[in-house]
Amino acid sequence: MKSFLKSGDGTEPLDSKVFSAFHGQGQIADYLLWNRAFIAEMKAVHGYPAARMSRLVIEELRKEPRAVVFGTVGVHRIFAERPGGLEANRQLVKIGGRPIRKLLQQANPQVAATREKLSLPQSAGLAIILVDSTQKIEASVAAYAVRDALQAEQPALDEIDFVWVSMESHELRLPNGQTGFPELCIWRADGIAASDRYKIGQMLDGWAHFNGCALECLDHTAGWETMRPVGEGWPLSLGLE
Repeated sequence: MKSFLKSGDGTEPLDSKVFSAFHGQGQIADYLLWNRAFIAEMKAVHGYPAARMSRLVIEELRKEPRAVVFGTVGVHRIFAERPGGLEANRQLVKIGGRPIRKLLQQANPQVAATREKLSLPQSAGLAIILVDSTQKIEASVAAYAVRDALQAEQPALDEIDFVWVSMESHELRLPNGQTGFPELCIWRADGIAASDRYKIGQMLDGWAHFNGCALECLDHTAGWETMRPVGEGWPLSLGLE
């Protein structure tokens, strides 16, 4: 991703010597993109709260009435059939998305500091979150985490306008039967310039071309099934007999 961002026209890496005067005054973002149309901060997910999620699953399955499950069944499906299962599923999604929310909370002040120090009041804030193959985060969980973070009043993420989550943790099934890695782009509903949305789209097209891939836009407005993971180890499930 670093090589891709640096290859763009109008990209200014903020770790260069040109901006060294700002490095000792607190953290700033990573890049200025599209001739300073965007202030971009890139972060990678490290560590997944698997232990916390496992404890929640064990606690729920120990409650009465006990669950009797045959074969391999997804955890969400098990909880959906139990009293209080809806809240348990919500907690699982919340715990699973915590690493992404935490990174967005860290990125917000860095974008703010860059905006102030470089006098860029009109630049849009962009947070880029990388989820590699070792992190068991589903695309739907990542999307919920971003939505919750952007809607939260405390801490308010006022400086972030766009969030791009680039995922290699699993693939999705495409309409033509092939599979591909999800690229999630989420932005605020109000106050976003059409020109900035266009530039984000161009950025995603460029990322696909950079990787020698085609970009397929998926319509998920009818539900989250579009984001169901496919491939080895997915969906996450419990094998119980």
